[in-house]
Amino acid sequence: MKTYTLALSFFICGLLMVKQSHAGGLEEGFESVNDLPNQNWTFENRSDFVGDLFWSQGISKLFAAHDGSANSYILGGVGQTAGNVLCDWLILPDMGAVEQLNFYTRTQPNSLSADRLVVVYSPSGGTTTGPCVNNQPANITGSSDFGDFQVIHSINPNLDPGGYPEQWTEINVPVNGSGRLALVYFVENVGQSPFNGNLIAIDSLTTGSGTPGVQDATPVPTLSKFSLILLVCLFLLASPLYHRFKQR
Repeated sequence: MKTYTLALSFFICGLLMVKQSHAGGLEEGFESVNDLPNQNWTFENRSDFVGDLFWSQGISKLFAAHDGSANSYILGGVGQTAGNVLCDWLILPDMGAVEQLNFYTRTQPNSLSADRLVVVYSPSGGTTTGPCVNNQPANITGSSDFGDFQVIHSINPNLDPGGYPEQWTEINVPVNGSGRLALVYFVENVGQSPFNGNLIAIDSLTTGSGTPGVQDATPVPTLSKFSLILLVCLFLLASPLYHRFKQR
């Protein structure tokens, strides 16, 4: 009986450790954008008329990456549509449970055309995309269509000129769930006034906790999830061993 209890303790600890190690772990520095499909990233251009450009490797002469090699970021441009609505998807790999999505983004300094990036989330795990707006080609009056996904964050949602960050800026988006995540370069009125859309860049994408903010008060020490799991494992393993030693 004691042997069975000890084996069961090892099994439970193993399950806890596996669940913890697979909960939303991703770090992407975009050193090689061409390799992303081999890592289960998905590119899908749902613009009203697909253009000649596509998600591509960063250009060091344009500006340097946030981190790593000078061109190690992913770059999107207005030429990804040849029409009026730019809707180009970058679907992340399936990561299981995700607490938070973090990344850095920017456009060119003194950009005259408005850009927008939306973060979308599919709680069901489905990956059917949408054309961003119905009744394409359309103006802002069109209703949104993101397929299985729903918008959970938007950078420059109103397409204000100068509203997109012009220097590398960290974005933190709480998720707290399982499903699929995607980034969508979504700009309307590209081919007509006010002629929105220029370019955006994304770098240093991770999942997990964000960068800690500045705190006024001294934080109270707390146990991390891993520490709690470790304590539970020690208790489960120590209990049958203690009873064995006591019976000798």
